[in-house]
Amino acid sequence: RCDIKSVALLANVLMRQEARDSSASEAIFIRDGLLTEATASNVFVVAGEVVRTPPKSPHILGGITRDLLVELAHAAGMDCREEPVTEAQLRAAGEIWVSSSTKEVAPVVRLDGEPVGEGVPGPQWQRMQGLFQDFKQRLMRGDID
Repeated sequence: RCDIKSVALLANVLMRQEARDSSASEAIFIRDGLLTEATASNVFVVAGEVVRTPPKSPHILGGITRDLLVELAHAAGMDCREEPVTEAQLRAAGEIWVSSSTKEVAPVVRLDGEPVGEGVPGPQWQRMQGLFQDFKQRLMRGDID
């Protein structure tokens, strides 16, 4: 079970180190042809205007940042769906983001050495980054309970 935070995440640690040894900052996991998560992050995939993230399941460790991004996207009227994402959809994505408490929401501009979309952070990421930073500012000002 991957949905329980524990000390049994050795495989994630080893894969993250392997990614870093290959000049990547993260490794993304595929299980039975479906995207699950990254080694220390949740993953969002953008095709056109549609943002997708794998649904919570025993195969991913859901994150509070992931949940917040989904909530912010819905509140802003973005088409954000929690649904299975195939490996083919991941590879064809115009944008990929990873999210975690430490990374917040970070764009992925290369996947297996190939550019994602135009190879630069895309417009949907820029919008989400703005929503996230605005939320943080409102939280720090005490505007959010």
